Amino acid sequence: MVVEFDIETTGLDPYKHQVVLVGMKIGGEIKQWKLWKIKDEATMILNAIKEVEKIDETIIGYNNLKFDVPFMLERLKILRKYKSRFFKIYTKKWFDLYQYLGNDYRSLKHWLHEAGIRKKYPDLNGRDMPLFFEKKDFGKIVRHNIDDLNTSEKLFRFLKKMNPELIPFE
Repeated sequence: MVVEFDIETTGLDPYKHQVVLVGMKIGGEIKQWKLWKIKDEATMILNAIKEVEKIDETIIGYNNLKFDVPFMLERLKILRKYKSRFFKIYTKKWFDLYQYLGNDYRSLKHWLHEAGIRKKYPDLNGRDMPLFFEKKDFGKIVRHNIDDLNTSEKLFRFLKKMNPELIPFE
């Protein structure tokens, strides 16, 4: 089994922007921590980290190790809620699709196209999350996150089928 992981933010700079949703897919079940429900960004991130700490399976996603995880940890530092033990999140078994596929700034959309994988909501883009959050159009943020979790899993399975010896994480 693998676990999918993805965050949604209001931008790319942790000093100016917030994490608004942390999503995970564990054994087929979607779990999401939503800022508009929890009302406190640090609590939301901490709750998600507690869930990650319990996981023994491989955690997959797209650009998790260069964006998602560092962004969350930096937000906790900014919010004065960071503890050094959180750095252990990096000791989990991560499989970052972005790094595996060449670390070359190609988008998830590019690789999904290459693999013939379609998003359920192709019109929802990560760059639009700040606008959706500002307009309180939270359903679009939720659907985009679920789409990213599902398509990351499909891309992982596609790559594993193509190169089973390179991806011995299941």
